[in-house]
Amino acid sequence: MCVRFTKEPSNALEKETSMKMAESEHVMLEIPCNRPDDHICSEAMEWVNCLTGQGTPKSYEREGRMEKVPPLLLKSEKGRRNSEYYEPAVVSIGPYHHNRPALARAEKYKLITLEQYCLRTKETTKTLYNTVFEVVHDARKCYIDGSTDAYSDHEFNQMMLRDACFILLYIELMPRGHANVFLNNEYLGAIGFANIKRDLLLLENQIPFVVLEVLLKLRFPRDKGEEVLNKFFNYLNYGEVVMRKDKKVLEYKRPLHLLELYRSYFISLPTKDKTLYENFNYVKRNRAFASVTELKARWIFLRCTSDESTSDMEFNAYCCYGEFMLARRAVCPYTKAIYLNMIAYEMCPHTPNDLRISTYIRVMKSLILQRADVKELLRNNILLHSLGSDEEVVKMYDEFEVPAVNYYMFNQLRLGIEKLNESKYKTWVAELMTDYFGSPWKALGSLVAAAILVSSFVQTYCALKPRD
Repeated sequence: MCVRFTKEPSNALEKETSMKMAESEHVMLEIPCNRPDDHICSEAMEWVNCLTGQGTPKSYEREGRMEKVPPLLLKSEKGRRNSEYYEPAVVSIGPYHHNRPALARAEKYKLITLEQYCLRTKETTKTLYNTVFEVVHDARKCYIDGSTDAYSDHEFNQMMLRDACFILLYIELMPRGHANVFLNNEYLGAIGFANIKRDLLLLENQIPFVVLEVLLKLRFPRDKGEEVLNKFFNYLNYGEVVMRKDKKVLEYKRPLHLLELYRSYFISLPTKDKTLYENFNYVKRNRAFASVTELKARWIFLRCTSDESTSDMEFNAYCCYGEFMLARRAVCPYTKAIYLNMIAYEMCPHTPNDLRISTYIRVMKSLILQRADVKELLRNNILLHSLGSDEEVVKMYDEFEVPAVNYYMFNQLRLGIEKLNESKYKTWVAELMTDYFGSPWKALGSLVAAAILVSSFVQTYCALKPRD
C-alpha cells in the first residue's frame, strides 16, 4: 500500500471521483491534508518518512497497547496452520494466558527465579515488590481494556514482578551458559527449557517494558541493562554472543515490550539512496526478485555484511557484477514462532510503522526457493541453521505469510537488481561466465576447448601459408 497526499476535493463530484479505486494490480491510498486541525496528516507523514528511510518510528510517543494477534492473520490457510506459534508452550507472561493449566509448572518455578533475582540485586522481595508497584498502574493501562479487571492491584503487581524476574534472570544467564540457567531443566524439563526463548518473544506473552526497566536499573545501575540485553539479542540473531559495539539496544526510546525492543534491534534500516529512488505512489502486488541461485547465475552474489555496516540489507552494483549484502542470522526451531509474532506485531494498529521485519522476511522468501539457495547462504555465512535439513529451512520461509512490506526498502533492492540486469553487456558477461566458467570443471572444459580451437587454427594457418 502507498500514500499520496492530495488537496481536499472542491465539490461533491470531485470528492466522489477521488474516493474511487480501480481494481488493478496497484493499490493507492489518498489522504486529504489541507485541514490544519487534522492529526491524520502528521501521522501519515511520519508513516511515509519511515517507509522512505527519512525518519524513525515515533510510536513510543503514542499510547501503546499490548495487542493480541490480529484475527485476519489467522483466517487464511497458512494462518490457521501457524496458529499454534502464537501461543505459549511452557510459560505464560502477562495476563492473556495466565492460569492456563498446561503452564502451571512454570508458575511454581517463577518463585525460584524471584528469589534468585533478589540475591543478584542484593535486595529483599519487599523492595522489588515496591519498586514494581510504583509503575504498576502504568503497566495495567498498557493492556487491552477489561483484560486485567479480574486482578487486584496486589495480584497484578505480583504477576508483573514474578514474570519480570523470570525474564530478566533468563536473559542474563542464557548467553553466558551460566550453571544456574540449567535450573530450567530441573523444573521444566529439557523440552521446556528449549521452548523458553520462543515463549518470551510471543506477541500475546509480554509485560510492559517499564516493569523490566525499573528492575534492570536495580540490577545494573551503570548501564541500565544495555550490555546484558545486547548479549541476549546477539545470541538470538547469531546463535552466539557476537558483540556489535556500534549497535545500542536502548537507543530505541521506551519500547512497549521486549518483542518490540528485539524487533527494533533485529535488522537495521538501509540508508536513503537517491539514485534508486522511485515514485512510490503505486505498489505492484507480489512483485519480487530472483532466488539466490538465479541471482548468482546473473553474477549477483550474496555477501554477509560486516559488523561495521550501518545497514543489514542492501544492494551494491559494480562494473560487471552486483553484491546483495545481508546480515548473518541464525535459524533455530523457535525462529518461526518469533518471526511470526514480529510480523503480527507490525500488523497491529499504533505500532512502529517501518515494517522492517515483514520486509526482511519477504526478501528471504524471494531468495530461498530450493535447497541450493540455502546451501549458498550457508556457504557465504549469511545463514546458520540447526534444523533437521536444508529443506526444512525452505519449508519454513514458504509458510510465512507477509501481508504488507515497506515498499521503499523492498524497492531499493529490487530497483538495484533490475538496473544491473538492464545493462546488456553486463548480462552477456554474466551469462558467459556462468555458462562456461560457473564451476572448476566447466572452466577446465572451456580452457581445453579453447586450446584445441587455437591449436587447430595455428595448424591450419601453417598448412595454408606458402613456404619460402
